[in-house]
Amino acid sequence: MLVIVVETGALAGGRTRWAGRRHDDDRPDASSGASPAELFDAVFAALHDGEQVALGAGGPLTVPVPPEQAAADDAGALLELAELAGPAVTRPGTAELGFVLGELGVWRPWTRVSTSLSRWKANTSILVWEAVPAAGADQVAAGAAAESFFRQLPTAARREPDVAGRPVVNLAAAVAYRAGLLADASELSRPAISITVTAS
Repeated sequence: MLVIVVETGALAGGRTRWAGRRHDDDRPDASSGASPAELFDAVFAALHDGEQVALGAGGPLTVPVPPEQAAADDAGALLELAELAGPAVTRPGTAELGFVLGELGVWRPWTRVSTSLSRWKANTSILVWEAVPAAGADQVAAGAAAESFFRQLPTAARREPDVAGRPVVNLAAAVAYRAGLLADASELSRPAISITVTAS
């Protein structure tokens, strides 16, 4: 299993730091880089080797549905809503996610993607999860992400976003669905799983 996360803060030149490690490697940044292409290579190689991947994004993956669109309840309508949330996908941390899933849609369209922990454990190649900064932190530290993921995995659950009871759109599910990957349309309206990234 490869666990990897993209930091929230952008580096100079539009680059974004990412880091992670496999379950049998204790180094905090055994796999790391600063470009979407390198991130895709790491994910693709792990999938090619038959590993599961837990890909974390250091930015919100669940956004509230605009009030005027709150009645949407089918996959087509939810995808339209996801288009309205498009600007959120261009933020550092989520833009790289879009690039990786888009490339997988070209080179590995049979890849299964989920934001549901139970589905991923059962039969999914990639779990996309929201990496939440620790209390008092303003961004996610990529080097601490894998350890946090492994430590919290047994009790991880969907964190309900603070959207005052409004319907939500799952950006990760929408990107995977639009990329032509094997994604469950029912996840479009459910929050993505989230794990708080802490230093220890």
